[in-house]
Amino acid sequence: MTSGHVFVAHGRIESVVHDAAVVPLGADRAFTDHWRPLLGHDEPAPGAGWDERGWAASDREGLWLIRVGPGEDVAVDELAGRVGEVLTEIAGAGLAPAAGRVKPLVALPFVGLEGGGLGSRRGDVVRSQLQAVARVAVGHDLDVVVVTPEAAVYAAAQHVRRQLVGDGRTGDGDRLDAAARRLADRARAGELALFLGAGVSVPAGLPSWSELLGHLAAELDPEELAQLSPLDQAELLQVLDPGFQQRVAEAVEQRRTPSLSHVLLAGLGCGEVVTTNYDALYETAVAAPGGHEPSVLPWQSAVGARPWLLKLHGDLARPTSIVLTRGDFVRYDAFRRPSGSLLQALLLTRHVLFVGASLRDDNVIRLLREVQEYRREHDLGNGPFGTVLDIDHDVVRARLWTGQLDWLHLDGDGVEDRARQLEIFLDRVSMYACRDSGWLLDPRFSGLLSREDADLAEEVRRVAGRIRDTGSLLGPLLGPLVEP
Repeated sequence: MTSGHVFVAHGRIESVVHDAAVVPLGADRAFTDHWRPLLGHDEPAPGAGWDERGWAASDREGLWLIRVGPGEDVAVDELAGRVGEVLTEIAGAGLAPAAGRVKPLVALPFVGLEGGGLGSRRGDVVRSQLQAVARVAVGHDLDVVVVTPEAAVYAAAQHVRRQLVGDGRTGDGDRLDAAARRLADRARAGELALFLGAGVSVPAGLPSWSELLGHLAAELDPEELAQLSPLDQAELLQVLDPGFQQRVAEAVEQRRTPSLSHVLLAGLGCGEVVTTNYDALYETAVAAPGGHEPSVLPWQSAVGARPWLLKLHGDLARPTSIVLTRGDFVRYDAFRRPSGSLLQALLLTRHVLFVGASLRDDNVIRLLREVQEYRREHDLGNGPFGTVLDIDHDVVRARLWTGQLDWLHLDGDGVEDRARQLEIFLDRVSMYACRDSGWLLDPRFSGLLSREDADLAEEVRRVAGRIRDTGSLLGPLLGPLVEP
């Protein structure tokens, strides 16, 4: 069994599927309003050991509490030690992972930054807690995702992780690490677009296509239904039930918390995303840190909006738009040609990362094949137009797209293990892709800088302050760089 992994995500804990969570509680046993979306109004209480250790399991299943607050005058390393102790207890608690995962996933914030008394030492807190979390994850069978809505804290954490990882990769790690760096370079340059298939949403608890049809066809003879292809099964269900599309939307809408993959992909900041999924999980993940949901095409305008999300097969908020039956696919080109053309434009102008997509959808294959022929006709053979992250080990299909798509096989014992390797790969891409430098001149992060860099940062802050105070034209440019 491999050791656990530490993920870092830009978002909120309640906006990522997890098996357990760690939440800070003030020395006065009061929660800040920040945690209301996760905890609700029925506040949990700490259990045994709280007074002695400063942390404890709560009276709510899957929730641990850790004490913070300026009244405690707790040191950075002491608080990091508490984080490690909490995770160690969770690792030994026998948590069962959610369906689709091979390891339990624990979500927690960087503790002590907001109201915890250590906000002025953010750099030290980030470094010490990441190291404490990594020690537990490596030594125990536990995955941990550290979640923060603050862009500067997220960027600083990714900086620390890049320093810790280094370049000492060997074997298969070299292959995956090199691929992650290439995709990250494209993301930073604005050259990366995403194509999301159903596999991204399955870890969030949504059914696969076959599971969805099986659920909706529960009253039919399964042996008779199996004689039909999935498209014809859906066609039959629609013939028997005019409200079929509404039932599909209701089944999908039951899951509203994004998967870890959704959150990691949202953190890449890609401006153009295409999906065959009906759910709103990616939109939720994008908005979780406090931003705006992307414009959803074709129902909302993309003019002046960035990012945008194109839903090729409909949206659960608009049940009549859902594409699922044989008839829907036959009529697709006649009624939705501009949507297909937009995907093709991305394939010609961006590098498209396919995640959770098997590339067996006839409509999508046709669009890709037309781009392939267009490239061949115009001698545009300047490398693959996309990368496929494959957890099915579809070797034959990979050979079919040789020269057109980089087909990256993710190894593991079974599909669930390979799905976890996909999450780890996306985490590595997001780590390399993040280059937000907003924390560099913030004195609260000075603990992450060398003495020389810290002195330079202080000098830049002084110069920028003088420029701002004198009313110089450079003030609006430099002022925001030095304001926490």
